Amino acid sequence: MVIIQLIGFIGLVLGVLAFQFKQHRHIVLCKMSSELVFSLQYLLLGAWTAALLDFTSATRNLLFCALVKKGRSTTPLIYIFGAFVVIVGILTFDGPVSLMLIAAKLLTTISYGMKNERLLRYITLPSCILWSIYNLYIGSLGGAIGDCLNLVSLLTAMYKFDLPRKKSVKAV
Repeated sequence: MVIIQLIGFIGLVLGVLAFQFKQHRHIVLCKMSSELVFSLQYLLLGAWTAALLDFTSATRNLLFCALVKKGRSTTPLIYIFGAFVVIVGILTFDGPVSLMLIAAKLLTTISYGMKNERLLRYITLPSCILWSIYNLYIGSLGGAIGDCLNLVSLLTAMYKFDLPRKKSVKAV
């Protein structure tokens, strides 16, 4: 069980680090790495819905990153991955807790598909809350702490990158 929690803490570090980047590509690639690590942890915990959704999200993020880099639309993939998230959620349904995962992954499917980093951060915010609850429910301490730290990281990035700054007036 210690190794499983250690895997979660690696995912935690990658996830928190992601939102401190300003560029879409860096945010999404770092989140992709985090989701791959967490999909392994969820697999080892027997949390099949979370494992499949995180693996799917890692694939989604890689494709989004490539499309954004080429200046192409991610909209078709948002619909495809959104539908896939719903299908995986239904096939691995484990009660009402699965609905939180479906909602969280739909939010991040929309947000990571956007080139606008500001909207990406704002739309991702509720996803962190839903994942925190889920991780506490299944016993992923690293995941729960990671999502709380992701929330702090998101709020910090919003403050750092998204809030308008007043220009300082120099005294003469």
